Amino acid sequence: MRALLTVVVASPLMLADMAMAAPALDAALPAYVPQPVTAPATAGYVDRKTGVAMLGGAEHVAFIVSRFNALFMATHPGVKLGFDGKGTSSAVPLLMYDKILFGAMGRAINPIESVPYRKIVGGDALAIRIAHTAATPEQHLATSLAVYVNVANPLTQLTAAQVSQILSTGNAGGDFKRWGQLGLKEEWRDRVIHPYGTAAYTGFGDYLQRELFQGRALAVNHEELGNTEAITGRIAQDPAGVGVAALGVRNPQLRQLAIVSKDGSVTTGADEEVVSGRYPFGRYVYLYVRRVPGQPLDPLAKEYLRLVLSREGQAIIAAQPNGYLPLTAAQAQAEMEKLK
Repeated sequence: MRALLTVVVASPLMLADMAMAAPALDAALPAYVPQPVTAPATAGYVDRKTGVAMLGGAEHVAFIVSRFNALFMATHPGVKLGFDGKGTSSAVPLLMYDKILFGAMGRAINPIESVPYRKIVGGDALAIRIAHTAATPEQHLATSLAVYVNVANPLTQLTAAQVSQILSTGNAGGDFKRWGQLGLKEEWRDRVIHPYGTAAYTGFGDYLQRELFQGRALAVNHEELGNTEAITGRIAQDPAGVGVAALGVRNPQLRQLAIVSKDGSVTTGADEEVVSGRYPFGRYVYLYVRRVPGQPLDPLAKEYLRLVLSREGQAIIAAQPNGYLPLTAAQAQAEMEKLK
């Protein structure tokens, strides 16, 4: 569904949201100290009739972006901000042609998007991580990922390398075709593994290609499905099925597998594991900025990101019930360094 927010006016209710019970914030996050700023006179993202600077992209960031906007306008009375969430796929084209200040996305820009972007702008967009993804798909937010099998399958855990050996081909340690290769016995020994997932060019697929498969082709018998609901629904019906989908799916016919790291620790995608980076399938929420080679970063974008990466900005992220997870101070500082 398209989320449309025009000018958002700061209100006591919006500002009170920031004080809601929320995931603990890193005490080392810096306080926001506003600096005066205006949009460049030539900015294409400013509506010439209303003076509103527009943000766009994924609709699932509406909760946090509306509150970022409210706080920014409260601290910068001369600035008007709006958000028009046309969807993740709209972010790059709108940013490419300077129609939005930021492109909000729950995934990284993929190669299909980056090639025309570079051709038009002359370089890559600047990716700023503003939060960790959510632990449940219930609110239709971008999530971290998890590996699922049918509840009849006795397997309980895998390593990330084993996940790759199941879902892709050409792995250095060989590819897994039968469940017996993963140590299952008796009737499972010779049972063929049935991998399910999305296509390589989708959000999940592109993430797995970059972070896990290193560009390797999907398994020959990999069945492509459109989304988490389709993937988990199919696995729930297939005792030999396995696949990667959104973290936090609740279905009595599924088992989420624990992921064993190289040091032997077992992770399941708990918030602390995602934020610390110990869980290998945690992802980020991004604000993409239009950066033209040879030109300084847009001053309004830079000041807005100072707010987002501050204690007050991360408190907004933490305030959304069952929402995105705030960055640590070190993670926020690493993103701030990109603005220099």
